[in-house]
Amino acid sequence: MASYLRFAPARCVLLLLSGLLFVLICDIDRAQGASVYKSPNLDDARFWKRNAESYLKKVLMYDENRRMVPSVAKNIIIFVGDGMGIASLSTGRIFKGQLAGRSGEEEQLSFDSFPNTGMSKTYNTDRQVPDSAGTATAMFSGVKTKYGVLGVDYTITETNLEAAKVSSFIEWAQAEGKRTGIVTTTRVTHATPAACYAHSMNRNYECGANIPLKMKNRIKDIARQMMEDEPGKNLNVVLGGGRNHFGASMPSHLKPEYKFQGAMEKTCIRIDGRNLVEEWKQRWNGTNFAYAWKTSDLRAVDLDKVDHLLGLFNDDHLSYDSVRDRSPDGEPSLSEMTEAAIKVLQRPDSNGFTLMVEGGRIDHAHHQNHAHLALAEVVELDKAVETALSMVDLGETLIIVTADHSHAMTFNGYPDRGNDILGFGNRPNATPYETITYANGPGFLQHRWNSSLFSEESTDWATWVKLSQLNRSEVTYRHMSAFPLSDETHGGEDVAVFASGPGANLVRGTFEQNYIAYVMSYAGCMGPAKRLNVACDDDYWRTVAKTSGAQRAVSSIVLVIASLHAMVSFVW
Repeated sequence: MASYLRFAPARCVLLLLSGLLFVLICDIDRAQGASVYKSPNLDDARFWKRNAESYLKKVLMYDENRRMVPSVAKNIIIFVGDGMGIASLSTGRIFKGQLAGRSGEEEQLSFDSFPNTGMSKTYNTDRQVPDSAGTATAMFSGVKTKYGVLGVDYTITETNLEAAKVSSFIEWAQAEGKRTGIVTTTRVTHATPAACYAHSMNRNYECGANIPLKMKNRIKDIARQMMEDEPGKNLNVVLGGGRNHFGASMPSHLKPEYKFQGAMEKTCIRIDGRNLVEEWKQRWNGTNFAYAWKTSDLRAVDLDKVDHLLGLFNDDHLSYDSVRDRSPDGEPSLSEMTEAAIKVLQRPDSNGFTLMVEGGRIDHAHHQNHAHLALAEVVELDKAVETALSMVDLGETLIIVTADHSHAMTFNGYPDRGNDILGFGNRPNATPYETITYANGPGFLQHRWNSSLFSEESTDWATWVKLSQLNRSEVTYRHMSAFPLSDETHGGEDVAVFASGPGANLVRGTFEQNYIAYVMSYAGCMGPAKRLNVACDDDYWRTVAKTSGAQRAVSSIVLVIASLHAMVSFVW
């Protein structure tokens, strides 16, 4: 790269002319041979990598805002609101405003003002409507995959785990010497956080008890992968729930008061007798590490000095923020964990950091039609983003806020402006319906006055008067669903992506979800798209620092040619 940038007028003119000719020739070749490459399978890892890289190149070619100025994100934080679809964003925004005594519709989430937005297509390779494992793998590795698998491509079977593995942005970051961390309100072995570090043919293999007997000797559970394998064992920060899966459960009298129903609440207990937390402590013995299992532990840590921080604050998922024990013996909030993680990761003498923060219980609340719990979790994720914005320099930190998928929740009716977002969508003199309803889920039965058999002749739907007798302020209250299911389903529509900081301009249009990983790769100078960003070359910055203004102008022109050369040199 230094040879491109060394200032010599004649050489620059020749490079300019030859570069333009090269781009013209490549453009002709691309037009004539655009259909030459045929992927052997539209679901294989190579196809999805090419797909993401192709979209990245298009954005780079036509990005008017770059103005030939390359940029690098020293730090990257990706916030994932699990299940936070467009309806969750809109109602969550109103809920935030109403909590503050305002009408709500005009409210702003902390990331609403981010300069770049896009839409992400969330389907799995085998499902129109996805799950969190396949979507998280796409976002973090750049490869779309099947429903229910983690960190592997669509070819995964019982016998080819190694061949099917795909690397994540956490692994890319560690290869560049960056500090890394994950924060979540779920178990740290749950689908979204696990996609950062694990490789599994089944997202439910969180502890050994869930692995079939015939496979126990060939497959590691997800908790062990975090503690024993790269990149999990090298994480600087891990904060969330899931002590059961690490063999470090707390006594029953310390467990939270509320226990909610639903498939997402199922946990597993280690049966191999190992305590992986104690093993983690032994591994880092002699270094500056800390383990926290309650809020007071976390607050006692010297966050500016500790190099490895593990916090497991619940045997299962963390409690919903609405019912969380806020005492020193309770659980920290998502925003407090985010603050702690950034303090551990953000060191002046480091190569930067990458951090994944998940508001995971938005999803769990929706699955049980607990709309009010879900919106409170959206507000808490918003606080976590606001916390991060107050702590980092956006001149060197890329922040992405997105969702992995949507839910079957609708925001409907004709309520007056300022009406309670958790209230009714029509007038009391009509058959009542709520502004927030679900297409399916367990709320169906709660809105029948009794549990009679379903029939077309049945007239026992709860009336307006009867609905008032259902305590709608209770945390266990479920909004109405149209079809009875024990767990509400995900939604399949596109989700929003918000971005600010270096590389944010790459987020635009409607794109496949795996493209998000390539945005992080390109902007962060790590992983497969690093080679496309000429600003990742230290020679460029050293040369620019030594040149005059006129020289930098010419060098910038040559840099663009070099960038185009790098982009078209890969097979279109």
